[in-house]
Amino acid sequence: MPSKAPHPTRTVPLFLLPILSVLLVLPTIASFTPTLYPAVILSSLLLLSPTPVLSDVENPPIPIIDISPLRGSDPVKKLETVSKIKSACEEIGFMVVTNHGVKKDVVENAWETVAEFFDLPESEKSSYSAMSEDYPYGYEKGEVLAAGKDLEDGKKLSTAPDMKETFTVGPSNPASGMPSRILPSSPPSFASSYNSYYTEMENLADNLLSSFALALSLPSDWFVPKTSHHLSALRSLNYPDQAGVTPEPGQLRAGAHTDYGSLTILKSGGPGLQVAKDVGGEPRWVNVPHVEDGFVINLGDLMKRWTNDRWSSTLHRVVNPPRDGRDHRRQSIAFFHNINGDEVVETIESCRGEGGSKYEPIVAKDFLMMKHLASVKGVIEKDGKEEL
Repeated sequence: MPSKAPHPTRTVPLFLLPILSVLLVLPTIASFTPTLYPAVILSSLLLLSPTPVLSDVENPPIPIIDISPLRGSDPVKKLETVSKIKSACEEIGFMVVTNHGVKKDVVENAWETVAEFFDLPESEKSSYSAMSEDYPYGYEKGEVLAAGKDLEDGKKLSTAPDMKETFTVGPSNPASGMPSRILPSSPPSFASSYNSYYTEMENLADNLLSSFALALSLPSDWFVPKTSHHLSALRSLNYPDQAGVTPEPGQLRAGAHTDYGSLTILKSGGPGLQVAKDVGGEPRWVNVPHVEDGFVINLGDLMKRWTNDRWSSTLHRVVNPPRDGRDHRRQSIAFFHNINGDEVVETIESCRGEGGSKYEPIVAKDFLMMKHLASVKGVIEKDGKEEL
């Protein structure tokens, strides 16, 4: 894909001038109030630094961010990391995080268990719990992810099913108001490994949301009461090898879509995920880098609404593999973080600006279920359920 000519370099970037002017007076400030010195540095880095100029605004690169400082004790490094996260959220809505603190053995156990589950006969997999309107989890094969985006854009819903199969569970907290988990008995380790992985993802999501709050000039615990009985879902995905299979025109492993909730944490087994800024016209797709021990983080539609479009919920898809005679089975595990179902999402005050809010308030669960049911309409209709 051709790129635009790089911007000319400057000896001293102009955006650094206000920061340097602040730093020049810091020794004087510190002589009177030493405890303010780190705070002034952090405010300068976070608030005065503009979004970096990128060589391709429509398809900026996906940043890889070491988030270990979020758990550390150095406030300067923590806010430097928050600043990187803020830029990623504003520019592309995607990032890859490393040194995230998730236990490696929990990831490995879940990964192996999921592979064993998808190796079972389809009749056994579907017997554990079929997805329905009453139970929006369980096993499914035939989802049309692009339909959720079609619904938002007022288009005719796509019908070609994604070339994948999934298994999903919801929250275990009864206060969420969601049905109790139905977990497979085979493989025997499924329940324990899935539950442990879910907990690790909850912890990582909380850590990320705290950084999001700081990036939005909010208290670090601003999201806590809004996620006390969240609706987050954990989904494992299997993309079978396509040897001997001819996709329908436009049919992909996962059609172009945006996620629905606050944020998604993805563990991917390899390349194939692509993103494109939703700017109208024909999307221009770029690959998301695959980092072996990293997690791909992306924002969902509710976060976009919450921030009044200041942050991006970006179109993405999983493309079909090359036809080179090799086995291209692909696996991933996605944690879709969703806030409390009864939470009313309205524009965050710091994101309103002079034009006010672009969106009417909406109840989180109503919005999530509308998008979800559009994407699994065909799956539910197969079971004789009433369509959306």
